[in-house]
Amino acid sequence: MDILPPPSEAFSAINDEQQQILARRVLEEIATVGTGADVPLDEYIKILAEYRKSCERKGSYKEAEMVQTVLKQLRLEEEERHLNALTQQQENERQGLEEAHMLEFQNFNRIWNEKIDAFEEHQLDCEAAMLERHSMELAEFHAEMTNEIPTRPKFSKDLLNLRKIQDTLALQKNYTEAHKTKLKADKLEAQELERINRERAERYSKKEAQILSRHRSELIAMRKRMERGKAELERARKKELEMLLQRYHNVKRGLQGQQNIIKAKTGNILLKHAYNRKSDVSGSTAINVSMGAGTFGPLMTSKKKTNVAAMTGITTMADGGQYEDTNYGEQQLPPIR
Repeated sequence: MDILPPPSEAFSAINDEQQQILARRVLEEIATVGTGADVPLDEYIKILAEYRKSCERKGSYKEAEMVQTVLKQLRLEEEERHLNALTQQQENERQGLEEAHMLEFQNFNRIWNEKIDAFEEHQLDCEAAMLERHSMELAEFHAEMTNEIPTRPKFSKDLLNLRKIQDTLALQKNYTEAHKTKLKADKLEAQELERINRERAERYSKKEAQILSRHRSELIAMRKRMERGKAELERARKKELEMLLQRYHNVKRGLQGQQNIIKAKTGNILLKHAYNRKSDVSGSTAINVSMGAGTFGPLMTSKKKTNVAAMTGITTMADGGQYEDTNYGEQQLPPIR
């Protein structure tokens, strides 16, 4: 059933009979349907307020008293709706803050995990490249050692003298002594060749040990550099996380402060309005009037600017990028229905 007049039609322009019919329909609707969330309380209040004035003009004070009682109940329900809407909005704002923080925290962890994974992958690549270079260098050294063309051994003077004596005895046809000298010289030559080969092997072994020692030193030095680099990354991550959490707590405190101010001001306005028996408007209307007069506006505007700046800092990621955030610091009063 269509109870309300067209929006363009003013209630005061309706005659008393029409006002009575319209008010009766409203009262019947309230009695049968109640005042649920879909009921336009503000329109009902306007209709009944005009009807009460009409009753006053006609001297129908009992009817006016009954309408006044209904109006009082409707205004209380309208104020309760306003408070419930404010409570729900503030809960949504707090939930939005938590969701934005969790999203930022997840992005923070994702970005830093990618950074550390990339660093560790780079570390493994550097280590693998160094080990391959060391292996090639060692293989080249072994090939050099194997393919080295032997030089003519440098024998001692004693051996050279024995060979001369051996040749001289052979020329003198003194073969017996020449044979004895040859055996002696052969034995000495074998000893000297063994010594020369041993010294050569020791020289290559020493050079190989030097190469391996240098390889170990290079690998250890590189690993230490990588460890320092990773430690610096971890410190930077910890510092950035502390800043992220501090910004979150700052915004959370700011949001709670704003909400407490609005709840306190709303409560004070409703309390003052409850004792104002001369006023013909609801407490919700009084709140809207106060908002228009700047009771909430200037203070909340300043607070909103501060929190928006803080939230802009929150959305800055570890890689310098940003993501679109929920304006969880923006505090507004819920609309009056």
